[in-house]
Amino acid sequence: MTIKKLKYFLIPAFWIIVTFLMIGQDILTSNLRETEFYFTESFIFRTKWLLYIPISFLVFGLADKFPLQKPKLIQNIFFHFCISLIVSILAVFVYSYLIYFLWNYLLGKIAFQPILQKNIAVSFFNEFVNYWLLLATDFAINIYRNFQQSKLEKANLEKQLSEARLGFLKMQLQPHFLFNTHHTIIGLMQNGDTEKATQMLMKLSDLLRLSLKENNDDLVPLRNETQLLSLYLSILKVRFESRLDYKILIVNDLENAYVPPMLLQPIVENAVKYGIEPFSKQGFIEISAKKMNDKLELSVKDNGIDNQSFTNFNWGIGLSNTKERLKNLYENDFKFEILSNKTESGISVKILIPLMK
Repeated sequence: MTIKKLKYFLIPAFWIIVTFLMIGQDILTSNLRETEFYFTESFIFRTKWLLYIPISFLVFGLADKFPLQKPKLIQNIFFHFCISLIVSILAVFVYSYLIYFLWNYLLGKIAFQPILQKNIAVSFFNEFVNYWLLLATDFAINIYRNFQQSKLEKANLEKQLSEARLGFLKMQLQPHFLFNTHHTIIGLMQNGDTEKATQMLMKLSDLLRLSLKENNDDLVPLRNETQLLSLYLSILKVRFESRLDYKILIVNDLENAYVPPMLLQPIVENAVKYGIEPFSKQGFIEISAKKMNDKLELSVKDNGIDNQSFTNFNWGIGLSNTKERLKNLYENDFKFEILSNKTESGISVKILIPLMK
């Protein structure tokens, strides 16, 4: 229920509560002064507060039609000033007549003119001030409502921007991978190795089918990711032959854990580019996943560069995009580390994300 609709329930409830509170105040005052309390008299005089139910609806309605804001701020202030005078006069007359009617009906005869004169002297200024207090209340409610609406719109906008940014990063990863693979295939064909080129094209078509399917989702099961990596590495295996060996170590109970699609592919691609391709030695890549309390740790390890080259190495756009994707998806609830292997050459990229199944 919106704040605007709540008015129709809250306004009557508020003034009814105020009426009974004022009667309660009369009871307390009588007890403190040790005087007799007359409920009927108290009720007659406190019915004034019930008149604020229609007055409140009138003021809030006029405030919506003639708001205290630009471009007609001055005109609307003058309008409300005139209306507040009229409403104050009418309120005094109605309240006086109500006292006159109830007193005559419940207690006995009373003259109308003294009641009116007293209320004009005592209540007119109060009614005028109360009109502007109601107007200020409506103004404050509108400010709060606009603030809440702006917060909601800001949150929706940030979500849309985050989704658009994440989508852009996904799109950025795919061409980077495709171009490198196509160059490899072209190189094989130029060297006359059509059999390897055909094998790579067939595997590439399977890989593209999987990647296009998974890329529509923000999260996919880890088994889908490992299937995609197996295809990707088998393509590279055709190219590097014995120079590349790999191992994927994923225990069965983690295969259903959800991860961002193509999360590890740019990391593996980076390992091949900087840890396998530049060296004549046999390269090795190990991909693993393990449970760390309520977290999932993903690791890509290679045996490429030595410890000395690790410090000032530029890791390229693939890893920075991966970190950006993780930030968009998990905010600060993740870890992304690039570590030098202590006992051997190469690096390990470790990712720690919430474990979701």
